[in-house]
Amino acid sequence: MENTFLIQKTKRYFELFTSKNVKGLEDEMYNDSILLRDWNGQWIGKQAVLQMNEDMFNNEFTIEIEDIKEAEAARTTIAFINLTIADTTYKVVDIIEWDAMSKIYRILAYAG
Repeated sequence: MENTFLIQKTKRYFELFTSKNVKGLEDEMYNDSILLRDWNGQWIGKQAVLQMNEDMFNNEFTIEIEDIKEAEAARTTIAFINLTIADTTYKVVDIIEWDAMSKIYRILAYAG
């Protein structure tokens, strides 16, 4: 299952994210009605999520992908990552849900 289409799309999402490619996220990845929720808040709609991304991109950060799984639930991937911002590392689980056009419509991020 490692080379499934959605796992490849998830890897592409993190590639765009870590390279701070806002245009790529906007054009390739995000559904217009995307919802992003993490331990800092919730953002609804493509422009709100892109603004949150741009705010985060003002910081130095790294993302190391430990693993990506395709969930039993239809069109869902789960990414296990290490997110480092400044000198703090977070172990994060992203649950990413994809629409029929293979755009992200929901990201639920949990730190722990």
